[in-house]
Order: sequence, then C-alpha cells, then structure tokens
Amino acid sequence: MRWPSGWRVPSALTVLKDTCINYLLMDKSAALERVAAEARKNGISVGGPDSLPPGVSLVSGEWPGIQLSPSGKVDTVAAGPTGVPWVDSNGWKVRLAAALHPESTVWVDAPPKEPRLFPQSYVVAIADAAARGGRWVISLDDQLAAGIAAQTPAALATWKRITAAAGFFDAHQPWRAHFPAAVIGVISDFAGPNEFLGQELLNLLDRTNQQYRIIPKANISAASVNGLEAVLYLDTDAPSPDLRKLILAFVEAGGMLIGGPGWGGLPGSPAKYDEHPRYGSRLLGKGRIAIAKASLSDPFLLANDSVLLIGHRHDLIRFWNGGAVGSYLTGTPDRKRALAQILFYSERGPNLQRGGRGNEVTVWVSGRYRAAQLWTLDQTTSRPVEMELTNNGVELHLPAVSEYAAVELEA
Repeated sequence: MRWPSGWRVPSALTVLKDTCINYLLMDKSAALERVAAEARKNGISVGGPDSLPPGVSLVSGEWPGIQLSPSGKVDTVAAGPTGVPWVDSNGWKVRLAAALHPESTVWVDAPPKEPRLFPQSYVVAIADAAARGGRWVISLDDQLAAGIAAQTPAALATWKRITAAAGFFDAHQPWRAHFPAAVIGVISDFAGPNEFLGQELLNLLDRTNQQYRIIPKANISAASVNGLEAVLYLDTDAPSPDLRKLILAFVEAGGMLIGGPGWGGLPGSPAKYDEHPRYGSRLLGKGRIAIAKASLSDPFLLANDSVLLIGHRHDLIRFWNGGAVGSYLTGTPDRKRALAQILFYSERGPNLQRGGRGNEVTVWVSGRYRAAQLWTLDQTTSRPVEMELTNNGVELHLPAVSEYAAVELEA
C-alpha cells in the first residue's frame, strides 16, 4: 500500500488490522518516522519506490476502467459507432512483466485518477492486476484518505471493500500457479524498435479477450509453442536460424505462422487461394504460413488480422451480454481444472442490489467440463453456476454480478 502523506500518527495504522496489507510504500519524511517505526514494530515492512524488496518488479500502469469522455463528464463515455467504450487495463502489463522476469512478483503502480473515483473503481484496480497474477499498490485519493482518517461511514465502507477484495485474492494464491490457456503465441523481444508494436498488440489482444501467450524471444523453446494454434512473429529483424527452425517445425506439425516480410524466403508451396488481402499464404506440411505484404506497423490492424487469419473456430472463451468485459482463462498442468476470471469494467451493481435482472452474462468456454463453481468478491464461499453442455464446450449462465467473477471448471 502507498501510505497517504496525511496519515502522520501511528494510530492511523489501526486501519490495517485484520487486512492482508504487509508492505507500505512510504515517503521519506520526518513527519512519518514514528509511523514507519510503529509499522515495523507490528511486523509490517516499510520502504520507498526506490528501495523495493528483492524479487519485485514495479510496473507503471493506468488507472483501470472505462475511458470517459474527453469532456471530463462522468455521465458520458467516448466510443465508436460499432464498438464498446475503450477500457484502460494493466492486465497485459502484468503478464508481460511476468514473462520477461518470471522470478519476480509484479506490483502495479496506478494511482487513482479523476473522474473515476467511485468505490467500485478501487475494486476494479485490485482485480485487474490480481486476476493476471499481479498486485495493485493500493493508493487512495486525497478525499478518500481524509474520509478514512475522519472515520466517515462512506469512506470506511469503501475501505472495507478495498481490503476485502485484496484479501480475496490473497486467499486464492494457488490460482497463480495455473498456466494461461492460449490460441496464439506472440514472439518478440518487446524492446527497442519492437517495443511499441509488441506492447500495443498485447494491449489490444487483451482488450478483445483473445487468449494469448507471451513468448520472449530470448527464452523460446519447443514447449513455448506447445498447444498453440498459431504464433505471431512481429519483430523487424529476421529470426535466428534456430528460432526459424523451431517455428517452421511448429507449422509443419499443423500450426500457423503469422509474420512480416522480414522473414525472407520460405519453404512450402503457395496456397491456392489467398484468403486475406494483406497477407500471402503458403502451405507447409500440415500447417500454414501467412506473411504480410507490407511491414507490420499498425497494432490495431495486426490484432484484428490475426483473429481473421486464425478463425473463430479456435476461440477458447466467448461472451454474450458482457459489455466492457475482460477475461483471463487458465488451467492446471494436468488439464483437469480450468479457471475463467472475468472483469466487468462498467458498473453492474445497482440492478443486483435491487434484486433486479438484466445484468446476467452468458460465457462459453471451450472444453468438456462436468461441474462449475462461481466465486465473487461479495461471497466467502463458491456456489454452483448454471451450466449447459454444447458440442465443443460449456455455456455458463452467470447470475447478476458486479466487478469480478471467477468460475472454476472441473473436467
């Protein structure tokens, strides 16, 4: 937690009682020395942004949620005529940092930002990072911090929601050991000339609920592409001979390669039909190669083209009546259990609180499962969720939920 600068008396630490908060980011200030000493006495670690504990990667993030109107009005949002409002999320940043530094715990530094300063905004910030295995550094806006210090009921209620959400994910740490389910693997060094395209591509894939795997080029192996339908090589430089051999073996076994013109000459034979105007296709073994006719430079086009080239028949998760929704599908190594974590970035709570209907969401998950249990932040235990078998998956009919839901599936 980032300790508010206005909380200058040791008694302010009582708000941490019975919470999972065990580390405070605190400014070096004489006014806070007594607070820091008392925190350490109580077993709570204290440090600054420039002195993080070993094994922690701090990522600078966005205040997550729906991007509102440029006018600043809280009752309008900016959106295209055929698209949902833009969602700011740190999920892809958490996953990229974890892929590049697999031994680190990822903390997200994303301070609250007007005009999205609602109680649910804080819950979304926690869930947005934690669902992908990271931790949001709890930060309070000045008004909320003052309200908590003054013990106002509304502020204390918001604080209770914040600490309860953090405690929920702390109690479900085994979920972090699950491996991400994926259709496409994104291969890159995500640095230098490849930084913008690679990172913005991950942002867009995440926002459109594509299930992807991040594959740092320096650490790739045959296991890195196992189980994927396609790989996307987006770097401007040509792959090394070993990497080229690995990827082409993946294609020959039935996978798809999507890449740019920098690949140069390729084996295989031209496909009889080019199914995409921006890509030329080749057949190799049981698989297919799609090479862009021009340099890969537009992440929006690349994200959409990758979906079209692979096809929706390989989808792992789909939503009906989802709205501004994010998802992360993972599973246990033995594939006997799956976990679908779902984030709702738009407000969904009032209808539920009034006992109404209309917020129900249907989620389809690929695979054969016989049981499903629903977890939400307002419940201390899971409960069965209505499930319907389909030819190649299951449909989950969720009750009205607010900011977050997780469904545990058992094969």
